[in-house]
Amino acid sequence: MLGLDRDSSIWVCIYFPVSWMTQFGHGLVTTVVGPTQPYLAKQTGVDIATVNFVWTFGFIGYLIGSLITGFVYKRYMKTARWKLLFLFINIFLAGVFVIILPLTSSFTLLVAARLLQHFTLGAFMTADASLVVYLIGPEKSPPFTMIQHASIAAGFAVSSLLVQPFLPDQSQVNKNELCDKTSDGNISTTFEAQTTTSSSQLFNVTSNIYGDMNNLGELENEKVADISWPFIITGCWCILFSFGFLLLSCLPYKMPKYYEAEEETKESDENKAILGATSTIKHTKIFFVLVMILTGLSCGIERIYQPLATTFGLCGPLDLSPSEAVIGDTCFNTGFTVGRIASALVASLLAPRTMIIGSLGMCTLSAILLALIGGINKYGFFVGVALLGSFVSWEFGATYSFVASKTDITGQQTSLFFIGCGIFSLATPPLAGYLFTSSLGAMSITYLTILYTIIQIAAFIGILYIPK
Repeated sequence: MLGLDRDSSIWVCIYFPVSWMTQFGHGLVTTVVGPTQPYLAKQTGVDIATVNFVWTFGFIGYLIGSLITGFVYKRYMKTARWKLLFLFINIFLAGVFVIILPLTSSFTLLVAARLLQHFTLGAFMTADASLVVYLIGPEKSPPFTMIQHASIAAGFAVSSLLVQPFLPDQSQVNKNELCDKTSDGNISTTFEAQTTTSSSQLFNVTSNIYGDMNNLGELENEKVADISWPFIITGCWCILFSFGFLLLSCLPYKMPKYYEAEEETKESDENKAILGATSTIKHTKIFFVLVMILTGLSCGIERIYQPLATTFGLCGPLDLSPSEAVIGDTCFNTGFTVGRIASALVASLLAPRTMIIGSLGMCTLSAILLALIGGINKYGFFVGVALLGSFVSWEFGATYSFVASKTDITGQQTSLFFIGCGIFSLATPPLAGYLFTSSLGAMSITYLTILYTIIQIAAFIGILYIPK
């Protein structure tokens, strides 16, 4: 199907499963924080709005990692072995850093570990996404790009399910304390200091966990909190499957190089057209700014609900129990996974442009549904976030394929997608957290979603009307 020789076919048949397994781990370690976020807030002694900065610092790291990788990966990692070693090191370290996250009551250490974790994820994702197109070209890569993103989404969904068995039950939770609610039941807009002692009382499982929380070396003979196990499991997944890249780098098979074949035939205009190398883009800077806004806001929508879906159910107008509240997170991430899997199939039938139009329309309708009934009916909220997750999941991969069909994006331009994603991923969580605890209340995150989808539609219209 890919038109490769025997050695290259074996190479990609090993590479793709390893890539998908590690991207599944990418999804796990990214979203394990979401459903555990209220508990991490109490463990580190901060409020709901402040703990959202874990995502901001994470995506600062993601942005830096992606930007650096865009400059160095294609230019300096020229051989198959160096490309694979780069992937191995970054996803291995991502697994190590996520294990550190729950092993502290210091918010400073928490955000520092998250920043380093996402630095490695940004580097890994940028390199891996670029490599797919580099191996098989822009015409054959869209379904594989969608599967890559579907693997991440599957990690999102499984992460929510993995956390659920380790959450405290209703009898162990003081919801007013957990949600920083005042005596009248409203969410406090100013943080009243909570000690780590109250955190241990909250969980009924952490009273003997940590000695000096700023010293990770003093955990001997102490019980690891239940809430730590999802982090440990997801980190170990990334570490385990990272060795697949290391193994492939040692095997005697040849890595396919689509763009090297293109270089050999660059004198032929006809061959250039077949290989899809000719850029049809004018006003390139404007084009990529709009692309960054479009893909960035899709990531921004993800960063509204991955941190706050559980918190909305627990502390918002629905006032759900911990086990019910996490269903919102599960619905969003399961919808995201189903959407990504479906997109891998749809990508072989529909043009990326058509997929983007359908996605934007359905995301807007889903956001309106959430604003209308998400705060008064839990099933309306669950359905709304599931639909939103399903269709926002199409946007990044479809846009990546849309741009790849117009120009070579295996070099520095690859990082532009992840820079846009990183900017809105770091800016959205504190904005959403601020609005959530403001006088606008928890429903404000649904209004923010509508605003994001409207801006996306405007950006995509701008992309379509840029002269060719």
